Amino acid sequence: MAIQAFRFTVATTILLLATMFTSSLAYAQVSDGRDKPAAVTGLGESLPKTSDLSNDPQWQVYEFVRDGIRYLQINDGANATRAAIGQIGATAWVLPLGRDADHVAIQANSSSVQNGRVVYRDEEVEVVHFLESNQDRWIVRPRDASR
Repeated sequence: MAIQAFRFTVATTILLLATMFTSSLAYAQVSDGRDKPAAVTGLGESLPKTSDLSNDPQWQVYEFVRDGIRYLQINDGANATRAAIGQIGATAWVLPLGRDADHVAIQANSSSVQNGRVVYRDEEVEVVHFLESNQDRWIVRPRDASR
């Protein structure tokens, strides 16, 4: 009886440690170096299960990483997906996702936009929102790592 209880305790401890180890490995695999890991699934959802990274309270920006490709999704205050981009290094492209997909421009230079507001910025990319003819427009600027 005592041997069975000992075996059960050892097995439970090993299982608990293994779970903790694999959880931290999973976090490390999708972490982008910030406090919270990037999501692996949920791109296109109105309320993805990941953190809002936006600098602007009117918008939400969600990050996803899968197979070495980074994706950013922009949602509005009503949780509707407005646009999404994919990015590998300094190369970015617009995904055919969201109401504003055809109003997103990828811009290599850092020229300013009149009345533009930075919605999101990190070491790799900057997302700027502006209005043109009463239409929401977006500029995505991949940032050169050498700057």
